[in-house]
Amino acid sequence: MNEKKTPQQKQLDYAKTIANELIEMIKAGTAPFQQPWEPAFGTDVPYNYVTGKPYSGSNEIYLMMQNRSDPRWLTYRQAQSINAQVRKGERGIGLIRLITHSEKIERDENGKPVLNDHGEPVIVRGLLEKPYIKNFTVFNAEQIDGLPPLIKKPLPELTWSSDNAAERILIASKAKIEHKIGNSAYYEVYEDKITLPEKAQFPSAGAYYATAMHELAHWTGHESRLNRRYYTSIKNEVKAREELRAEIASMMINRQLGIPYDPKRHAAYVGGWVKFLQEDPIEILHACRDAQKIQTYVLDFQKQQEINSKPEPKKLTSEEDLFNRTKEIYLRQNDSLSTTQVLERMQRLNAVEQLMANSPNSLKVEALTNFYKQEIKAADISSERIQSNDISNEYER
Repeated sequence: MNEKKTPQQKQLDYAKTIANELIEMIKAGTAPFQQPWEPAFGTDVPYNYVTGKPYSGSNEIYLMMQNRSDPRWLTYRQAQSINAQVRKGERGIGLIRLITHSEKIERDENGKPVLNDHGEPVIVRGLLEKPYIKNFTVFNAEQIDGLPPLIKKPLPELTWSSDNAAERILIASKAKIEHKIGNSAYYEVYEDKITLPEKAQFPSAGAYYATAMHELAHWTGHESRLNRRYYTSIKNEVKAREELRAEIASMMINRQLGIPYDPKRHAAYVGGWVKFLQEDPIEILHACRDAQKIQTYVLDFQKQQEINSKPEPKKLTSEEDLFNRTKEIYLRQNDSLSTTQVLERMQRLNAVEQLMANSPNSLKVEALTNFYKQEIKAADISSERIQSNDISNEYER
């Protein structure tokens, strides 16, 4: 009889799987953070098609390693829940999730389930004394029949402007940045300063911001910020560990913001990456965890600036603007709904998308906008209902 594996054993098995595959990719120069990226159409960050949430940390990297052109992933049951089907013979990708809370149905004094306003049992979440790791398997949309085709919209060209997301992040970070004529870009920990070549030396705004984001990733390691222990060392192997974290983080940030990504400057660390991953496979999980912290820390500057600026709400002027806003609100609502409600929503959305699959784009936008507005109004979330009413009033008065 096989003994049940401990969380530590599950984590090590998962780390070895990723590390072994990643080492071969690094040697071949095909790891996700070794591949240049030009964001012609949307982002390609892996996300769960049912929940709308992107994967994070090592799960995100592992899914990127599969070289799929479609960023949508689902479990087998999630596919079935929206009337889609994983094709026979397809192999899924095993991921892990840390479970920190338990869920149970709230019951009254008679032992009967307490129901919410939707007639569903109320779920009570409690913090576990001993969190555990859960394995689950996902399949890419390319392996599934019955999903609507992937639609990627062109991204606006990144320009030299204080209005683009990357520039807003640099401004909000208040990082000390010095520009010098030359070919060097680096972060100096003792002066807590980023040095970059002059902007005119870069072939494009995208190339400049890609470099700046990488150095800003290093900048987050300062003791007054994320306080990473690797980035102050002068030893090559230790520096390689920090470089891996910055490389993964900047790749994630760039793809999230729609910035080009060119990793050629960091090829010198390849040997170091292979060495420490072979010696300690669990290091890939630590590196991805730190990269996720860097990504969150950097992208929070953009969110904070948007909150502080509090721009006057402007009237929407196009159907596409309305579509984008309603979709954003619709997806945010999913965080406050039960799993059952989210699955039911996805079933309805999938039906609409399939119905409109061969329709002109203008009709698709109109149909999906109306769908999102109806779903928002139906959800019993007062804050989101206010936002959806604002949108409706703006276009229906």
